[in-house]
Amino acid sequence: MLIAYKDIILRDYKEGDIVDDIRWMTEEIAWHEWDAPWEAEENFKNFNADRYYEKAMKKLQDKEDDNEFRWKFEIDTKDGIHIGGVNSYLNDIEYNWKPASQGGCLHTLGIDICESAYWYKGYGTQAFTAFIDYHFSKGITDIYTETWSGNYPMIAMAEKVGFEVCNYEEKLRELRGQLYDGLTFKLNLEKFNKFYNRYNQNQYL
Repeated sequence: MLIAYKDIILRDYKEGDIVDDIRWMTEEIAWHEWDAPWEAEENFKNFNADRYYEKAMKKLQDKEDDNEFRWKFEIDTKDGIHIGGVNSYLNDIEYNWKPASQGGCLHTLGIDICESAYWYKGYGTQAFTAFIDYHFSKGITDIYTETWSGNYPMIAMAEKVGFEVCNYEEKLRELRGQLYDGLTFKLNLEKFNKFYNRYNQNQYL
């Protein structure tokens, strides 16, 4: 499946992405400063490139039907540069991660722009907007996202497209001696529609 929107493309995972994933865990690692940096050191230490490649290749053997709901997409620029990914997962009504069988019901979206050369150029906003629109196309309009209070780029983007804080956990994370809140946002549909209409008219990026 492929979704083109403005300067980005959302698409399914492919074999060539495995090399990028490995590089994003071993060389191009600046993005970890924003995505759960308190876990980064442990993740790097436990990462095994050969094992990751083997697992990824096995997953690619499971072909997805075009009508099957996509929980994640890879992000390319319109020129075909692979720069990151978006994903969706379920939280329960108390904003804890849970599968549907255990009470997960709130579709919660995440994004990583892993190529730092493509930060602050609008690609994240475009990809997140397209991913939200994809959920709408599947009848999902009750949409959430979550981050931590030190992730200023994510907070700015979430608010820009129409998310509002609906829950926060004070002093949830400690990083380099400083405490940060955990934030959950819910999409305000009216705000998103206003943003979307203006965005598609290129009134601002």
